[in-house]
Amino acid sequence: MNPIKIGVIGAGVLGGYHLNKCVNNPSVDCIGFYDSSQQRAEEVEKSCGLKAFDSIDSLIDSADAVIIAVPCSAHLETGLAALRAGKHVLLEKPLADSYDNGEKLVEAAERQNCILHVGHSEIFNPAFERLVAFSPAPRFMEIHRLAEFSPRGTDVSVILDLMVHDLHLVYRLCKEEPDYGAIAATGVPVISPDIDIANVRLSFPSGLVVNCTASRVSIKRMRKLRLFQKNTYFSVDLDTRKFERCYLDPAYSADQLPVVCDTEKPAAGDALEKELDAFVNAINGEENGNRGGTTGNEALIVLKITDAIMKKIQIS
Repeated sequence: MNPIKIGVIGAGVLGGYHLNKCVNNPSVDCIGFYDSSQQRAEEVEKSCGLKAFDSIDSLIDSADAVIIAVPCSAHLETGLAALRAGKHVLLEKPLADSYDNGEKLVEAAERQNCILHVGHSEIFNPAFERLVAFSPAPRFMEIHRLAEFSPRGTDVSVILDLMVHDLHLVYRLCKEEPDYGAIAATGVPVISPDIDIANVRLSFPSGLVVNCTASRVSIKRMRKLRLFQKNTYFSVDLDTRKFERCYLDPAYSADQLPVVCDTEKPAAGDALEKELDAFVNAINGEENGNRGGTTGNEALIVLKITDAIMKKIQIS
């Protein structure tokens, strides 16, 4: 197949990463990028030798597909412009700033028969992939995602900025939506005008309970998941990619209860490279499957959960 012509909209830090992955992917013809900052556009054009388009529309017209890495508040407008032009879209997470706006993007993709993927790249983290290989059936999960404050991403709350990653991982693991009426949530603005730290407790029809904390005003960085199920405990460090599994050794009698702990660090893998491969494969009509990219419909369910969480916090 001929390489897919892909352009990147938004050439900030994350957009720059996407440009690098496109340039180095043999299935992609990276046609260039657009950035609203002329200074940034000139810097990127000079450093990578790619064409800086003078408008979003001109880039969209020249591409088969686009990767959108603009602030969340601009996802709807930018995504609709590309989809209505019949272009495939890989949109950075979250899909949109609300369920209603996310639904508009999904409907536009379906109407135009376009691929819409969303950049929930943590599913390609090697430590998470190792967890998925065990087909866990947890009854309780404890998740912490903490980060130092950065102005980037503060156009939305920490729930859409950071916690959305983990809500997606939970959905990818359990494939069920929570009991929306039982959601317990609290959040506090600390530095920005929006919520900077939040804690959420989710209950699921299967009996699973998830306690999730996200902060962008932390002194230290943390991205950890702990899962508890019958006879087994999993610990996943998404930052260091350390994976640990502790379980009861079935070779021993129940009264001895010997515990075996296996610790490993899965081979390094590039999440953005895998994300781009999944996007290209979907455009080429290859089977997506559970280990493929995040579709618009899957990302929309995550937005349904984040909307419910935000509503709970506003009520309280």
